Amino acid sequence: MEIVITVEAAALAEAINNLAMALQGAKIPAQQQTAPAQTPVAPAPAPVQAPQPVPTPPVAQPQQAPAPQPAPAQQGLPVAGVPLATAPKYTVEQIMAAGATLMDAGKANDLINLLHSFGVQAVMELKPEQLGAFATAMRDLGAKI
Repeated sequence: MEIVITVEAAALAEAINNLAMALQGAKIPAQQQTAPAQTPVAPAPAPVQAPQPVPTPPVAQPQQAPAPQPAPAQQGLPVAGVPLATAPKYTVEQIMAAGATLMDAGKANDLINLLHSFGVQAVMELKPEQLGAFATAMRDLGAKI
């Protein structure tokens, strides 16, 4: 059985040929680089970015005595002049995988209550800024994430 496809759109055929040549690394002749004016293309919307926090300049400390080291109970708390470590970023997929392990461990009700405490019915409804706190709360339930 033989199937034959005939393309009657010259501009489409030219675009496909240009794409094939570009994928092979060949240079496209100058006359073929112009796009036909028949098909208007709407510009893609600009990606929405979260506002970046404004860094605060460090406060100059007098050069007297070195700061005392934090007591063992205070470790992990921010120390003046030391930048905080960036919290790890979690994906919805990571959280869903950890949630599956909690459900397998018989903690489905705890997981549902945790979702409700964040004001959502499903993990997919969590806002990106909630993912870190949700992962921490899941870890408190016994999830390995």
